[in-house]
Amino acid sequence: MNTSCGPGDSALDLPRFFPYRLSILEQQVSAALARRYAELGLDRMQWRVLATLARGDGITAREVGAFTRMDKMQVSRALARLREAGLVQRDTHPDDRRASLLRLTETGRERYRQICPRVLEEERRILSLLSPEEARQLQDLITRLSQALTD
Repeated sequence: MNTSCGPGDSALDLPRFFPYRLSILEQQVSAALARRYAELGLDRMQWRVLATLARGDGITAREVGAFTRMDKMQVSRALARLREAGLVQRDTHPDDRRASLLRLTETGRERYRQICPRVLEEERRILSLLSPEEARQLQDLITRLSQALTD
């Protein structure tokens, strides 16, 4: 097997390279989902923050970033737009006055309730391209790879 990666070498077949293929698939899935939350005026980063805040009440921007794997600037921009739209409120953290706790407003919760069924339907549509067993295996494989790369 050729493992050389110099100019003109063919060890790396980009269209078959797993990280590349996974990245392209992620972009395709994200684009399909983006159409659903764009219908209600959100972009991908705003949706991720909104969905993260819907999981519980009162978390910091740092916690949002850690959960979503978004960088600080992406979180900050998304939060600014969500706050401007009246979907998120910021309260002073009771234990650390330098930090803020982020919460969905009632309007934010309503927007989440509107979007959630749409993205779940899109997820079902995408996974329906696989058999139920294949879909389960895919979920299991993603979990295994993620856990292995986190450890």
